[in-house]
Amino acid sequence: MSGSLTETRDESTRVERVLGRLRERSDRPLGRLALQWFRAYLAASRNSGCAISIYSSLSVLPAALVFVAAFYSPGGSVNTFAQHLVNHLNLTGDTAKLVGGTFGSASSNALAASATVIVSFLLWGIGIGQLYQDVYARAWQVKVGSAADQGLYAVFFFVFAGALALVIVAQSNLGDTGRWAVLVPVWLLGSLAFWLAVPYVLLHRRIGLRALFPGALLATIVLGGTAATSPLFLPATLAANGKAFGSFGIVLTLIGFVFVMITLSLACAVFSPVWFEWREAERSRGEGALNAAESVVAR
Repeated sequence: MSGSLTETRDESTRVERVLGRLRERSDRPLGRLALQWFRAYLAASRNSGCAISIYSSLSVLPAALVFVAAFYSPGGSVNTFAQHLVNHLNLTGDTAKLVGGTFGSASSNALAASATVIVSFLLWGIGIGQLYQDVYARAWQVKVGSAADQGLYAVFFFVFAGALALVIVAQSNLGDTGRWAVLVPVWLLGSLAFWLAVPYVLLHRRIGLRALFPGALLATIVLGGTAATSPLFLPATLAANGKAFGSFGIVLTLIGFVFVMITLSLACAVFSPVWFEWREAERSRGEGALNAAESVVAR
């Protein structure tokens, strides 16, 4: 009996030590920033990542496929999007064939997707801009939105789909050397401009570009880094799900990746106000500690 009590006390002591270390680390500047950022994300996102991911999969991706197909010959037999996935993720064998079969040819893709883009835009696509606007508004604690904003949401949808199509076309037409030499600087400038313009316009220019810069820069780095490193983790998942579920598994895997990217973009969307609030709090904390030290010395 005494042995079990001793073991219980030892276990409790270990737990307390672990909790103590966690509290100590969370009370450091970076720990406070991470905790504040996490809270801000939960308060602002309200599960918007799931809705935007579904809406994007049902509207933005089909529209991007139409734009890509329109860029090439309508009679093309190769689907550029499928070929882009195969090349970027270094897919081979059955997985590469399954990806190609899932998205069909460029001509069939253009015909099928063109018939649904308008409907999907009206049902789901136009709501994506509003969801992003709501997240930005809650993060910055401002009130925006009117009936006239429907035009902004429409513009956001087509810019979003067009940017995705442009990335696919550019990567498909450049080799590895050109990809790094051309696409990286273009991505940095284009992505930074996009993530600056989106909240600036959706919030009706109530927040300045300088204040939006930290979140835009973080989104550029995080999203670009995730896309660049996707060949390290996505092919195995595609192969496993494709083998188990066929084309349905390929589609589900890509939707899951879209969800990851959308969630990261929302986390970056709330970063700027958190960053400035954290800097101000740390400055006040430092000044308070300095005044306390000076008071002690004066005594």
